[in-house]
Amino acid sequence: MVGEVRDLETAQIAVKAALTGHLVLSTLHTNDAPSTVDRLINMGVETFLLTSSINLIAAQRLVRKICSSCKVPVEVAPEALINIGVDPVEVSGGFPTFCGKGCPNCNQTGYKGRIAIYEVMVMYESLKEMVLRGASVAELKREAVKLGMSTLRMSALQKVREGQTTIEETVRVTDSDKGFASVFSLDV
Repeated sequence: MVGEVRDLETAQIAVKAALTGHLVLSTLHTNDAPSTVDRLINMGVETFLLTSSINLIAAQRLVRKICSSCKVPVEVAPEALINIGVDPVEVSGGFPTFCGKGCPNCNQTGYKGRIAIYEVMVMYESLKEMVLRGASVAELKREAVKLGMSTLRMSALQKVREGQTTIEETVRVTDSDKGFASVFSLDV
């Protein structure tokens, strides 16, 4: 375990350990999984070392859960759903959304507890080749989504779909996926 990678020296220690066959787990503050590669390169880690040592990058956030004691269905304008990344076909079929109206159980907030959303980027060969070629974060994200990665926004929308969190939490905690839905068909 490497507590947190904050500088080149720590990054080099983690990479060296990974290259010698050790499973290295660490944290690094970035906005999403693809940004991790860019952050490590900006710290000074060579791309050939990154592609040889990283198997998987996971990003996570916590969203507030809707209080089960006061959960009620809520109407959200179709345009608003489409703007945050819900497929128009799914919107036309009826996209369920809920919120908590507030009760003593949740201290009148409508939320009780938290649930994690995840973005897991497996470093497939095509991604490694892109890193070696100097691809941008956006290009890496596009390729990762194409290879099956669910973005943080997609993960949050799944929790909305399941009635576990709200649209407001999704927008508060995640960045937009605008630009990716138009390029690839995203199964959210």
